[in-house]
Amino acid sequence: MSRTFNQTILKKDANGNVIQNSFYTDMTFRGDYTGTNIIYRGYARPGAAEGSNVWQIAKLAYDGSNNLISVKWPQDANGAPSSEFDFNWTGRAGYTYA
Repeated sequence: MSRTFNQTILKKDANGNVIQNSFYTDMTFRGDYTGTNIIYRGYARPGAAEGSNVWQIAKLAYDGSNNLISVKWPQDANGAPSSEFDFNWTGRAGYTYA
């Protein structure tokens, strides 16, 4: 099941520092669920196509009691985990996460 929400995200400068008192209030959120647990989460600017490489995606893992135990990021072209907005939502299951 996939869901869409608007989510408030802190704005960051070019060095990754949070800009105080500023927010991205128009981020699109996608979630892919198994039962009640979200397995993949994705953020992009409003209007972004799900097949465009403009998504930040993460894969979440849970223990046997449904407690979140890890958040993993897709690997970039160099094989390093990346939280950049360089991935596409439709390809989320095909990425390697670390």
